[in-house]
Amino acid sequence: MHYRNRKITTDNINLLQFIRQLTEGEFLIPTFQRLFVWSPEHICNLWDSIYHCYPIGSILCWKTKTRLHVHRRIGGFFIPDGNHSNSGRQVYILDGQQRATSLLVSFHGGTGRVKEQYSFDYTLYFDLTKAEFFFQKDYHKHVWEADGHFLVRVKDVPELPADYCGGSDGKFGFSPAVDDNFAQLKYVFSNYDIPLINLKGFDIEGVCAIFERINQTGIRLKNMDILIARGFKNYATVVEEDFPIET
Repeated sequence: MHYRNRKITTDNINLLQFIRQLTEGEFLIPTFQRLFVWSPEHICNLWDSIYHCYPIGSILCWKTKTRLHVHRRIGGFFIPDGNHSNSGRQVYILDGQQRATSLLVSFHGGTGRVKEQYSFDYTLYFDLTKAEFFFQKDYHKHVWEADGHFLVRVKDVPELPADYCGGSDGKFGFSPAVDDNFAQLKYVFSNYDIPLINLKGFDIEGVCAIFERINQTGIRLKNMDILIARGFKNYATVVEEDFPIET
């Protein structure tokens, strides 16, 4: 593909809007990417960075009319070409899969969200008394130290009223900090933006090369991951496991 057709643009997308678009399947994962590998600790740290309005890096997307015959939903579930209804431009995440998957699965919670960690309950909570994120598996620890009213499910926060903590001064674990902690968490859902870098006019060979070059830091790619990206071809005969997701 001629270099003059290659375009790089940038956009900012609101945190909640990004999660909603992930939920609606507007972003896909090319199968030359590895599966989801982040730990629960990684996910909590990601949300903690957002809570403090720290940058979490950009999401690199490939916008193309090229249809990969097999791709994945966020979370690692394969989608054969015929099962995807979008007949126009596809948007594939080249860099940021771990962050995007983390936001999606922890916001919605429950089990069956990630192929390789199918039984883990990703329901994420925020302890207003400690300003701390935690998963369902640790709920019993937090409820020993604070009233359940102060252990809010992250998914519920956008819909909770601004005065959610009003009149809670008599509840176990209350301190003046809970009001500020809740206001700060609610603030980021409305005001935290994630930068998107959009690639247009690139072919498969080009995006595979880009993928290899940008994934040499953080949790490094294994040699096999690099070989898969280098040798990826969009063959119609490629068959991947169609792993159903629970709803």
